[in-house]
Amino acid sequence: MTARLFPVQRILPLVCLLLLAAPAWAASPKEVPPTFPSYPTVEAWRIRIDNAPDGPIQVSTDQGETWRLIGRVTEPATRTLMGYLASGYAPIGTVAATAVHGIRIRVGDTSTAYPPMINIIPKQFAVTPNYFGGHIAGASGIYTDIPAGVSLFRELAPYAGSPVYLQDGDGHLSRLTAFYAPSINDQLVIVARRPANPLRQVVFENKTGGDVTATFAHGDPVVVTHVAKPVLGVGRYDGTSYTGVGAVNTNHMCVITISTAPISSSPLLEGTGPERRGGFQIEPTYHNSQTEEAGSPQTIVVGPRKADGPTLEGTPPLFFGYIDLAYSPGDTAHSWICDVQYAGSSDWKSMPEIVGNQPDAFARRHIVAFRLRRQKGADDRDWLAMRVLNDAGDYEASRRAIARAGKETVARGTLAVDARATDPETQYVQLYVDGEFAGLTNSRPYRLDWDTRQVTDGEHLVEARAVSRSGGLLSTMRSLVYVDNARKLE
Repeated sequence: MTARLFPVQRILPLVCLLLLAAPAWAASPKEVPPTFPSYPTVEAWRIRIDNAPDGPIQVSTDQGETWRLIGRVTEPATRTLMGYLASGYAPIGTVAATAVHGIRIRVGDTSTAYPPMINIIPKQFAVTPNYFGGHIAGASGIYTDIPAGVSLFRELAPYAGSPVYLQDGDGHLSRLTAFYAPSINDQLVIVARRPANPLRQVVFENKTGGDVTATFAHGDPVVVTHVAKPVLGVGRYDGTSYTGVGAVNTNHMCVITISTAPISSSPLLEGTGPERRGGFQIEPTYHNSQTEEAGSPQTIVVGPRKADGPTLEGTPPLFFGYIDLAYSPGDTAHSWICDVQYAGSSDWKSMPEIVGNQPDAFARRHIVAFRLRRQKGADDRDWLAMRVLNDAGDYEASRRAIARAGKETVARGTLAVDARATDPETQYVQLYVDGEFAGLTNSRPYRLDWDTRQVTDGEHLVEARAVSRSGGLLSTMRSLVYVDNARKLE
């Protein structure tokens, strides 16, 4: 691979756009440059993963003050593994790809086009499906019990470009370095940062030279690039059977994948049994020219028609930091939905359901535009192309997903343990932590104070045992408590 894949500008901050109005580069008629000034972001949530067998996977919306359990690690990562071409455009120690079927984290330096990675994998992909075309994680995978297309792999998926930290025993967070290699019991923290001026929709005129127009929550629509090659049809893309018709399957430094297949309830792995996959991809010109997808009818290519080096690769708003995976069939206002426009009509219609390899499916249907959208009550009259919409920035889908998360107790300092001992025969209550005696009380209402600073941070089994006057065990109240006396990210 030639050195031109890695010009100096690619390792500069891959950030862009706007304050709270239209982007500063909006008036320029040129293609979007490969680097941008910083744009304001806010922390949306954090994901913490204990890289250990049965390690908890948790989410926090208050910068790590409290956490909720969303899943468990079934098999931890023990090494890094060579990544794929597009991962080289992600900054070191960031999320290189977010998808319903896996999250990729880039480590490794810029000496190779395929930097080392670690991966977070949903349970359906613990075994590699037949005809799988994506990155196979192997020992670099943190395998989870969370299904594909939900929770961490949907509304709580981090944005591409989100920073990833290693939390030490004292609770300090430090960015993953180029030399990071996973060890058992490592605690990884992903901070999902969303733009202060979120993207509402992107419209793609599906023709050579067609505009790609972005609309943000604040500011007027702006043409961010142009179509170099239209998309003609649909192919079989990994994870699309867990994604939903018109929903975002993947967003990484060089690809947006849109599903045209419905969510399947089949227990079979993808590639087994009747075909259930379907979708198309959006890629920048240079990256597309370097891959096997070059010229593919299932890809819409954006950017300069002929690029001899990277331009849009790893840049906002399409390929960095703005598009998440939120999708709920019953709540399109808070979902990323891709709909279409047919020749001769100014109306937007739902994405047609198309499964399997159909390279001329869109051409046969005379689809002239796509709209990726997440916006309630959008005025369609001025649009003449495909678009993708969003929720005007309230991120309600993510908040609901967090509210549905488990309620494992997370404690700091002194925790009041309620034994819930209601039997009148109760004489006293004993407190045990991980099987070790930790306290006793014979005073109603049988609450005990437990100093969590006497144990290491992490998960502990807390038991309150109610004992009768004769010394018999009346009841036991058990709960898992995740002790976290760590300091917040400074």
